[in-house]
Amino acid sequence: MTPAHQLLLALLRRDTTRESLPVFGSEAWHALRAVASRDLHPYLAWRLPLLLDPTRIPPEVLAPLVLARRGAAVGLLTRQTVLRRLTGALDEAGIPFVVLKGVALAHLAYPEPALRSMGDIDIWTRPEDLDRTAEVFIATGIPYSSRMEVRRAAAKPMAQAMNRVFEATGTSVVVELHGEVRSMAAVAPAWGAVAWERAAPGNLGGITARVLHAEDMLTHLAVHASAHHQFEMGLRPLLDIALWLEREGGACDWSTLAERWRREGCFTWCYLTLALARELLVAAVPAAFLENGGAPEGFEELRELARTQVLDTASTLPPTLARLAATPTADGRGRWLLHRLTAWYWQGPPGVRRGPIEVVREAARRMSSDLLTKLPAYVRGWRDGSLRGEEYRRRQALAVGRRRLVELVERAKGAGRGG
Repeated sequence: MTPAHQLLLALLRRDTTRESLPVFGSEAWHALRAVASRDLHPYLAWRLPLLLDPTRIPPEVLAPLVLARRGAAVGLLTRQTVLRRLTGALDEAGIPFVVLKGVALAHLAYPEPALRSMGDIDIWTRPEDLDRTAEVFIATGIPYSSRMEVRRAAAKPMAQAMNRVFEATGTSVVVELHGEVRSMAAVAPAWGAVAWERAAPGNLGGITARVLHAEDMLTHLAVHASAHHQFEMGLRPLLDIALWLEREGGACDWSTLAERWRREGCFTWCYLTLALARELLVAAVPAAFLENGGAPEGFEELRELARTQVLDTASTLPPTLARLAATPTADGRGRWLLHRLTAWYWQGPPGVRRGPIEVVREAARRMSSDLLTKLPAYVRGWRDGSLRGEEYRRRQALAVGRRRLVELVERAKGAGRGG
Protein backbone atom coordinates (compact mmCIF):
# COMPACT_ATOMS: atom_id res chain seq x y z
CA MET A 1 0.00 0.00 0.00
CA THR A 2 1.43 3.37 -0.98
CA PRO A 3 1.82 6.28 1.47
CA ALA A 4 -0.95 8.11 -0.42
CA HIS A 5 -3.32 5.18 0.20
CA GLN A 6 -2.32 5.13 3.87
CA LEU A 7 -3.07 8.86 4.09
CA LEU A 8 -6.45 8.43 2.41
CA LEU A 9 -7.47 5.62 4.77
CA ALA A 10 -6.32 7.62 7.79
CA LEU A 11 -8.50 10.54 6.70
CA LEU A 12 -11.55 8.34 6.12
CA ARG A 13 -11.32 6.22 9.27
CA ARG A 14 -13.74 7.54 11.85
CA ASP A 15 -11.38 6.71 14.72
CA THR A 16 -8.67 9.06 13.43
CA THR A 17 -8.17 12.18 15.56
CA ARG A 18 -5.88 15.20 15.37
CA GLU A 19 -3.63 13.46 17.86
CA SER A 20 -3.58 10.06 16.13
CA LEU A 21 -3.20 11.19 12.51
CA PRO A 22 0.29 10.09 11.39
CA VAL A 23 2.67 12.52 9.74
CA PHE A 24 2.84 12.11 5.98
CA GLY A 25 5.37 13.56 3.56
CA SER A 26 4.65 15.89 0.67
CA GLU A 27 4.75 13.00 -1.80
CA ALA A 28 1.78 11.31 -0.11
CA TRP A 29 -0.16 14.58 0.04
CA HIS A 30 0.39 15.40 -3.61
CA ALA A 31 -0.65 11.89 -4.64
CA LEU A 32 -3.81 12.00 -2.52
CA ARG A 33 -6.15 13.17 -5.27
CA ALA A 34 -4.80 10.50 -7.61
CA VAL A 35 -5.84 7.68 -5.23
CA ALA A 36 -9.04 9.31 -3.94
CA SER A 37 -11.91 8.90 -6.38
CA ARG A 38 -13.85 12.06 -7.17
CA ASP A 39 -16.89 10.90 -5.24
CA LEU A 40 -14.83 11.19 -2.04
CA HIS A 41 -13.63 14.75 -2.63
CA PRO A 42 -16.51 16.63 -0.91
CA TYR A 43 -16.22 14.38 2.15
CA LEU A 44 -12.44 14.85 2.28
CA ALA A 45 -12.88 18.62 2.08
CA TRP A 46 -15.08 18.42 5.19
CA ARG A 47 -12.89 15.92 7.02
CA LEU A 48 -9.45 17.48 6.53
CA PRO A 49 -9.95 20.67 8.62
CA LEU A 50 -11.22 18.49 11.49
CA LEU A 51 -7.91 16.63 11.58
CA LEU A 52 -5.37 19.26 10.54
CA ASP A 53 -4.78 22.98 10.65
CA PRO A 54 -5.71 23.98 7.05
CA THR A 55 -2.45 25.94 6.82
CA ARG A 56 -0.57 22.63 7.05
CA ILE A 57 -2.41 21.18 4.05
CA PRO A 58 -0.80 21.95 0.66
CA PRO A 59 -3.08 24.54 -1.00
CA GLU A 60 -2.91 22.73 -4.35
CA VAL A 61 -4.34 19.67 -2.58
CA LEU A 62 -7.03 21.36 -0.50
CA ALA A 63 -8.35 23.88 -3.04
CA PRO A 64 -9.76 21.36 -5.57
CA LEU A 65 -11.41 19.41 -2.74
CA VAL A 66 -13.05 22.56 -1.39
CA LEU A 67 -14.24 23.41 -4.90
CA ALA A 68 -15.75 19.92 -5.21
CA ARG A 69 -17.57 20.40 -1.92
CA ARG A 70 -19.03 23.71 -3.09
CA GLY A 71 -20.16 22.14 -6.34
CA ALA A 72 -21.78 19.29 -4.42
CA ALA A 73 -23.66 21.78 -2.25
CA VAL A 74 -25.08 23.48 -5.34
CA GLY A 75 -25.99 20.10 -6.80
CA LEU A 76 -27.78 19.18 -3.59
CA LEU A 77 -30.09 22.18 -3.89
CA THR A 78 -31.13 21.20 -7.41
CA ARG A 79 -31.53 17.55 -6.46
CA GLN A 80 -33.68 18.39 -3.43
CA THR A 81 -35.96 20.51 -5.61
CA VAL A 82 -36.44 17.60 -7.99
CA LEU A 83 -36.93 15.10 -5.15
CA ARG A 84 -39.52 17.31 -3.48
CA ARG A 85 -41.40 17.66 -6.76
CA LEU A 86 -41.29 13.92 -7.37
CA THR A 87 -42.28 12.73 -3.92
CA GLY A 88 -45.12 15.25 -3.76
CA ALA A 89 -46.50 14.10 -7.12
CA LEU A 90 -46.24 10.41 -6.19
CA ASP A 91 -47.91 10.98 -2.82
CA GLU A 92 -50.71 12.91 -4.53
CA ALA A 93 -51.18 10.05 -7.00
CA GLY A 94 -51.27 7.54 -4.16
CA ILE A 95 -48.33 5.52 -5.51
CA PRO A 96 -46.17 3.83 -2.85
CA PHE A 97 -42.41 4.12 -3.32
CA VAL A 98 -39.09 3.86 -1.49
CA VAL A 99 -36.08 6.18 -1.85
CA LEU A 100 -32.93 4.10 -2.21
CA LYS A 101 -29.17 4.40 -1.71
CA GLY A 102 -27.45 7.74 -2.13
CA VAL A 103 -30.22 10.19 -1.35
CA ALA A 104 -31.28 8.28 1.77
CA LEU A 105 -27.68 7.83 2.92
CA ALA A 106 -26.83 11.48 2.32
CA HIS A 107 -29.49 12.65 4.77
CA LEU A 108 -29.50 9.79 7.25
CA ALA A 109 -25.83 8.80 7.57
CA TYR A 110 -23.50 11.58 6.37
CA PRO A 111 -22.59 14.59 8.56
CA GLU A 112 -23.93 16.87 5.82
CA PRO A 113 -26.04 15.63 2.86
CA ALA A 114 -23.86 17.41 0.26
CA LEU A 115 -20.86 15.33 1.34
CA ARG A 116 -22.27 12.20 -0.26
CA SER A 117 -21.71 12.48 -4.01
CA MET A 118 -24.22 10.74 -6.25
CA GLY A 119 -25.06 10.47 -9.90
CA ASP A 120 -28.82 10.07 -9.62
CA ILE A 121 -31.92 9.74 -7.48
CA ASP A 122 -33.10 6.13 -7.10
CA ILE A 123 -36.82 5.49 -6.65
CA TRP A 124 -38.19 1.97 -6.12
CA THR A 125 -41.83 1.13 -6.76
CA ARG A 126 -43.80 -2.06 -7.29
CA PRO A 127 -43.78 -3.61 -10.79
CA GLU A 128 -47.52 -3.11 -11.13
CA ASP A 129 -47.10 0.61 -10.45
CA LEU A 130 -44.15 1.09 -12.79
CA ASP A 131 -46.00 2.48 -15.82
CA ARG A 132 -48.20 4.74 -13.69
CA THR A 133 -45.14 6.05 -11.84
CA ALA A 134 -43.42 6.78 -15.16
CA GLU A 135 -46.48 8.76 -16.26
CA VAL A 136 -46.30 10.81 -13.06
CA PHE A 137 -42.61 11.50 -13.67
CA ILE A 138 -43.27 12.71 -17.21
CA ALA A 139 -46.23 14.85 -16.14
CA THR A 140 -44.00 16.40 -13.47
CA GLY A 141 -41.45 17.53 -16.06
CA ILE A 142 -39.08 14.58 -15.73
CA PRO A 143 -39.17 12.74 -19.09
CA TYR A 144 -37.23 9.69 -20.20
CA SER A 145 -33.56 10.44 -20.71
CA SER A 146 -32.98 10.77 -24.44
CA ARG A 147 -29.25 10.71 -23.75
CA MET A 148 -29.50 7.32 -22.05
CA GLU A 149 -32.10 5.97 -24.47
CA VAL A 150 -29.74 6.27 -27.41
CA ARG A 151 -27.12 4.27 -25.51
CA ARG A 152 -29.42 1.30 -24.92
CA ALA A 153 -29.80 -1.68 -27.21
CA ALA A 154 -32.50 -0.96 -29.78
CA ALA A 155 -34.28 -4.16 -28.70
CA LYS A 156 -34.78 -2.80 -25.17
CA PRO A 157 -36.72 0.48 -25.28
CA MET A 158 -36.75 2.42 -22.01
CA ALA A 159 -40.55 2.49 -21.73
CA GLN A 160 -40.66 -1.33 -21.56
CA ALA A 161 -37.79 -1.84 -19.14
CA MET A 162 -38.11 -2.83 -15.49
CA ASN A 163 -35.56 -0.13 -14.63
CA ARG A 164 -35.93 3.23 -16.37
CA VAL A 165 -33.86 6.41 -16.54
CA PHE A 166 -35.29 9.95 -16.54
CA GLU A 167 -33.77 13.44 -16.58
CA ALA A 168 -35.35 16.48 -14.98
CA THR A 169 -35.88 19.12 -17.67
CA GLY A 170 -33.52 22.06 -17.36
CA THR A 171 -31.22 20.29 -14.88
CA SER A 172 -28.55 17.61 -14.90
CA VAL A 173 -30.43 15.52 -12.33
CA VAL A 174 -30.92 11.89 -13.38
CA VAL A 175 -33.70 9.83 -11.79
CA GLU A 176 -33.66 6.04 -11.95
CA LEU A 177 -37.00 4.31 -11.50
CA HIS A 178 -36.76 0.69 -10.37
CA GLY A 179 -39.57 -1.82 -10.75
CA GLU A 180 -37.17 -4.17 -9.03
CA VAL A 181 -33.86 -3.58 -7.28
CA ARG A 182 -31.81 -5.28 -9.97
CA SER A 183 -28.60 -5.68 -7.98
CA MET A 184 -30.55 -7.52 -5.28
CA ALA A 185 -32.86 -9.51 -7.55
CA ALA A 186 -29.86 -11.13 -9.23
CA VAL A 187 -28.18 -12.20 -5.99
CA ALA A 188 -30.81 -12.37 -3.25
CA PRO A 189 -34.25 -12.47 -4.91
CA ALA A 190 -36.08 -12.96 -1.60
CA TRP A 191 -34.71 -9.66 -0.25
CA GLY A 192 -37.19 -7.47 -2.13
CA ALA A 193 -40.43 -8.62 -0.49
CA VAL A 194 -39.08 -8.24 3.05
CA ALA A 195 -37.36 -4.93 2.31
CA TRP A 196 -40.48 -3.45 0.76
CA GLU A 197 -42.66 -4.37 3.74
CA ARG A 198 -40.15 -3.11 6.33
CA ALA A 199 -39.44 0.26 4.67
CA ALA A 200 -40.51 3.15 6.91
CA PRO A 201 -40.76 6.94 6.62
CA GLY A 202 -37.54 8.91 7.00
CA ASN A 203 -36.70 12.61 6.98
CA LEU A 204 -34.68 13.46 3.85
CA GLY A 205 -33.89 17.10 4.42
CA GLY A 206 -37.47 18.12 5.17
CA ILE A 207 -38.94 15.61 2.71
CA THR A 208 -40.71 12.63 4.23
CA ALA A 209 -40.35 9.42 2.21
CA ARG A 210 -40.04 5.72 2.91
CA VAL A 211 -36.49 4.39 3.23
CA LEU A 212 -35.07 0.95 3.87
CA HIS A 213 -34.89 -0.68 7.29
CA ALA A 214 -31.38 -0.60 8.79
CA GLU A 215 -30.68 -4.29 8.02
CA ASP A 216 -32.09 -4.11 4.51
CA MET A 217 -30.04 -0.99 3.75
CA LEU A 218 -26.90 -2.73 4.99
CA THR A 219 -27.60 -5.77 2.82
CA HIS A 220 -28.27 -3.58 -0.21
CA LEU A 221 -25.09 -1.56 0.29
CA ALA A 222 -22.97 -4.69 0.71
CA VAL A 223 -24.39 -6.51 -2.31
CA HIS A 224 -24.30 -3.42 -4.52
CA ALA A 225 -20.62 -2.81 -3.72
CA SER A 226 -19.60 -6.44 -4.17
CA ALA A 227 -21.79 -8.65 -6.33
CA HIS A 228 -23.04 -5.81 -8.53
CA HIS A 229 -19.82 -3.82 -8.97
CA GLN A 230 -17.14 -6.29 -7.80
CA PHE A 231 -15.65 -3.50 -5.67
CA GLU A 232 -14.65 -1.38 -8.68
CA MET A 233 -16.40 1.63 -7.07
CA GLY A 234 -13.56 1.83 -4.55
CA LEU A 235 -13.74 3.15 -0.99
CA ARG A 236 -16.91 5.24 -1.21
CA PRO A 237 -19.27 2.23 -0.83
CA LEU A 238 -17.26 1.09 2.20
CA LEU A 239 -17.51 4.59 3.67
CA ASP A 240 -21.29 4.41 3.14
CA ILE A 241 -21.34 1.20 5.17
CA ALA A 242 -19.09 2.58 7.91
CA LEU A 243 -21.25 5.69 8.34
CA TRP A 244 -24.49 3.70 8.15
CA LEU A 245 -23.31 1.31 10.88
CA GLU A 246 -22.18 4.25 13.00
CA ARG A 247 -25.75 5.49 12.92
CA GLU A 248 -27.85 2.33 12.60
CA GLY A 249 -25.60 -0.55 13.64
CA GLY A 250 -27.44 -0.91 16.93
CA ALA A 251 -30.65 -1.74 15.04
CA CYS A 252 -29.03 -4.76 13.33
CA ASP A 253 -29.49 -8.29 14.67
CA TRP A 254 -26.24 -9.80 13.41
CA SER A 255 -27.03 -13.46 14.03
CA THR A 256 -30.35 -13.11 12.21
CA LEU A 257 -28.64 -11.23 9.38
CA ALA A 258 -26.06 -14.00 8.90
CA GLU A 259 -28.77 -16.65 8.77
CA ARG A 260 -30.78 -14.59 6.30
CA TRP A 261 -27.77 -13.98 4.06
CA ARG A 262 -26.99 -17.69 3.98
CA ARG A 263 -30.61 -18.52 3.19
CA GLU A 264 -30.81 -15.93 0.42
CA GLY A 265 -27.44 -16.85 -1.12
CA CYS A 266 -25.53 -13.59 -0.55
CA PHE A 267 -23.53 -14.46 2.58
CA THR A 268 -20.12 -14.58 0.89
CA TRP A 269 -20.54 -11.18 -0.77
CA CYS A 270 -21.87 -9.54 2.42
CA TYR A 271 -19.25 -11.13 4.71
CA LEU A 272 -16.44 -10.09 2.38
CA THR A 273 -17.69 -6.50 2.08
CA LEU A 274 -18.14 -6.04 5.82
CA ALA A 275 -14.75 -7.61 6.55
CA LEU A 276 -13.14 -5.09 4.19
CA ALA A 277 -15.09 -2.18 5.67
CA ARG A 278 -13.88 -3.16 9.14
CA GLU A 279 -10.27 -3.72 8.01
CA LEU A 280 -9.86 -0.55 5.96
CA LEU A 281 -12.21 1.93 7.64
CA VAL A 282 -12.79 0.44 11.10
CA ALA A 283 -16.51 0.08 10.38
CA ALA A 284 -18.51 -1.04 13.42
CA VAL A 285 -18.85 -4.65 12.31
CA PRO A 286 -18.86 -6.83 15.46
CA ALA A 287 -15.75 -8.99 15.70
CA ALA A 288 -17.98 -11.82 16.94
CA PHE A 289 -19.91 -11.74 13.66
CA LEU A 290 -16.74 -12.18 11.60
CA GLU A 291 -15.28 -14.78 13.94
CA ASN A 292 -18.40 -16.86 14.49
CA GLY A 293 -20.05 -16.38 11.13
CA GLY A 294 -17.62 -18.72 9.41
CA ALA A 295 -15.40 -17.22 6.72
CA PRO A 296 -16.41 -18.33 3.21
CA GLU A 297 -14.32 -20.87 1.33
CA GLY A 298 -11.30 -19.27 -0.31
CA PHE A 299 -11.74 -16.15 1.84
CA GLU A 300 -8.08 -15.07 1.86
CA GLU A 301 -7.91 -15.01 -1.93
CA LEU A 302 -11.29 -13.28 -2.10
CA ARG A 303 -10.13 -10.68 0.41
CA GLU A 304 -6.91 -9.96 -1.48
CA LEU A 305 -8.71 -9.66 -4.83
CA ALA A 306 -11.39 -7.37 -3.39
CA ARG A 307 -8.86 -5.24 -1.51
CA THR A 308 -6.91 -4.69 -4.72
CA GLN A 309 -10.06 -3.57 -6.54
CA VAL A 310 -10.96 -1.13 -3.75
CA LEU A 311 -7.53 0.49 -3.53
CA ASP A 312 -6.84 0.60 -7.29
CA THR A 313 -10.24 1.89 -8.38
CA ALA A 314 -8.58 4.82 -10.20
CA SER A 315 -7.09 2.24 -12.58
CA THR A 316 -10.40 0.70 -13.64
CA LEU A 317 -10.84 0.26 -17.39
CA PRO A 318 -13.87 1.73 -19.20
CA PRO A 319 -16.73 -0.85 -19.14
CA THR A 320 -16.42 -2.03 -22.77
CA LEU A 321 -12.66 -2.45 -22.55
CA ALA A 322 -13.01 -4.16 -19.17
CA ARG A 323 -15.46 -6.64 -20.67
CA LEU A 324 -13.03 -7.45 -23.47
CA ALA A 325 -10.01 -7.54 -21.15
CA ALA A 326 -11.69 -10.03 -18.81
CA THR A 327 -12.78 -12.36 -21.63
CA PRO A 328 -10.12 -15.09 -21.50
CA THR A 329 -9.92 -16.10 -25.18
CA ALA A 330 -9.44 -14.24 -28.44
CA ASP A 331 -12.34 -16.22 -29.85
CA GLY A 332 -14.62 -15.03 -27.06
CA ARG A 333 -13.59 -11.42 -27.57
CA GLY A 334 -14.19 -11.74 -31.29
CA ARG A 335 -17.67 -13.18 -30.80
CA TRP A 336 -18.62 -10.37 -28.42
CA LEU A 337 -17.45 -7.68 -30.86
CA LEU A 338 -19.19 -9.40 -33.77
CA HIS A 339 -22.45 -9.53 -31.82
CA ARG A 340 -22.10 -5.85 -30.96
CA LEU A 341 -21.59 -4.85 -34.60
CA THR A 342 -24.10 -7.18 -36.23
CA ALA A 343 -26.90 -7.47 -33.65
CA TRP A 344 -26.77 -5.08 -30.67
CA TYR A 345 -26.97 -1.90 -32.75
CA TRP A 346 -29.46 -3.28 -35.24
CA GLN A 347 -32.13 -5.16 -33.34
CA GLY A 348 -35.44 -3.42 -32.74
CA PRO A 349 -38.15 -3.82 -30.11
CA PRO A 350 -39.83 -7.27 -30.19
CA GLY A 351 -42.83 -7.38 -32.50
CA VAL A 352 -42.21 -3.92 -33.98
CA ARG A 353 -41.93 -3.75 -37.77
CA ARG A 354 -39.33 -1.26 -38.98
CA GLY A 355 -38.40 -0.23 -42.48
CA PRO A 356 -34.80 -0.46 -43.74
CA ILE A 357 -34.26 3.29 -43.42
CA GLU A 358 -35.46 3.29 -39.80
CA VAL A 359 -33.24 0.32 -38.97
CA VAL A 360 -30.16 2.01 -40.41
CA ARG A 361 -31.01 5.37 -38.82
CA GLU A 362 -31.41 3.89 -35.32
CA ALA A 363 -28.25 1.80 -35.64
CA ALA A 364 -26.33 4.86 -36.81
CA ARG A 365 -27.59 6.85 -33.81
CA ARG A 366 -26.33 4.23 -31.39
CA MET A 367 -23.01 3.86 -33.17
CA SER A 368 -22.46 7.61 -33.24
CA SER A 369 -23.37 7.86 -29.55
CA ASP A 370 -20.74 5.26 -28.71
CA LEU A 371 -18.17 7.05 -30.83
CA LEU A 372 -18.92 10.42 -29.25
CA THR A 373 -19.01 9.20 -25.63
CA LYS A 374 -16.36 6.47 -25.62
CA LEU A 375 -13.84 7.13 -28.35
CA PRO A 376 -12.49 10.39 -26.84
CA ALA A 377 -11.76 8.60 -23.55
CA TYR A 378 -9.96 5.82 -25.41
CA VAL A 379 -7.88 8.34 -27.35
CA ARG A 380 -6.97 10.22 -24.16
CA GLY A 381 -6.04 6.95 -22.49
CA TRP A 382 -3.80 5.99 -25.38
CA ARG A 383 -2.09 9.38 -25.39
CA ASP A 384 -1.49 9.54 -21.64
CA GLY A 385 -0.36 5.91 -21.52
CA SER A 386 -3.14 4.60 -19.27
CA LEU A 387 -4.60 2.37 -22.00
CA ARG A 388 -1.41 0.92 -23.41
CA GLY A 389 1.74 -0.84 -22.33
CA GLU A 390 2.37 -1.82 -18.73
CA GLU A 391 -0.37 0.43 -17.38
CA TYR A 392 -2.96 -1.22 -19.61
CA ARG A 393 -1.79 -4.67 -18.48
CA ARG A 394 -2.23 -3.59 -14.85
CA ARG A 395 -5.76 -2.43 -15.56
CA GLN A 396 -6.46 -5.62 -17.46
CA ALA A 397 -5.32 -7.60 -14.41
CA LEU A 398 -7.94 -5.74 -12.34
CA ALA A 399 -10.67 -6.70 -14.80
CA VAL A 400 -9.51 -10.32 -14.70
CA GLY A 401 -9.50 -10.11 -10.89
CA ARG A 402 -13.16 -9.12 -10.87
CA ARG A 403 -13.98 -12.15 -12.98
CA ARG A 404 -12.00 -14.32 -10.55
CA LEU A 405 -13.98 -12.86 -7.63
CA VAL A 406 -17.24 -14.01 -9.18
CA GLU A 407 -15.80 -17.47 -9.88
CA LEU A 408 -14.69 -17.90 -6.27
CA VAL A 409 -18.07 -16.85 -4.89
CA GLU A 410 -19.83 -19.30 -7.20
CA ARG A 411 -17.45 -21.98 -5.96
CA ALA A 412 -18.41 -21.14 -2.36
CA LYS A 413 -22.06 -21.53 -3.27
CA GLY A 414 -21.34 -24.88 -4.90
CA ALA A 415 -19.55 -26.01 -1.74
CA GLY A 416 -22.72 -25.36 0.22
CA ARG A 417 -21.28 -22.55 2.36
CA GLY A 418 -24.37 -20.37 2.08
CA GLY A 419 -23.43 -18.34 -0.97
